[in-house]
Amino acid sequence: MLKRVFVAADPARTRLRFAARAVLGIGLAVAVCGSAGQPLAGAVTGGLAALLALFTVTDATVRGQAVTTALLPVVGLPVLAAAAELHDFPVARDLVFLAVVGAGVYARRWGPRGHSLGVFAFMTFFMAQFLHTTPGELPALYAAVLLSVLSAAAVRFGLWCYERRMPPAAVPAPPPAAAWPG
Repeated sequence: MLKRVFVAADPARTRLRFAARAVLGIGLAVAVCGSAGQPLAGAVTGGLAALLALFTVTDATVRGQAVTTALLPVVGLPVLAAAAELHDFPVARDLVFLAVVGAGVYARRWGPRGHSLGVFAFMTFFMAQFLHTTPGELPALYAAVLLSVLSAAAVRFGLWCYERRMPPAAVPAPPPAAAWPG
């Protein structure tokens, strides 16, 4: 019984490669943020940005993953700014947070890309509130997000892009057309 809790089937070691790449990418992002002189809040922000860039981007192709990864800061940085600017206005902050949540849920209708961008926006706003981000901290946090997404992208598309070696996903054949007696 206990063995089943810790051991699961992992054909072609896909889960292991996915997890190892994530650990490497998040570790690199935090190390880069630390090397760039980011404060603790910057390292936390960067680590979360890398985590989201590596775990939520699930487009079917490597090219699609690259486009979605490039769009993450486009969505995240304005949300980060809004959260910081509204820090001292709880009612407005909460209303904007609900709007971000609603937009994130609505974005799911555009498939994996919309889902990734919606989750990134939500988590960026949440993280800014959790860290009590103020407008004065924005330049450092912008840098942390950009450095971390770039670090995660370097690992995902350069150092450890195992998707390029995988065969394309099989597309199921359409069902045969029903013949009407005529």
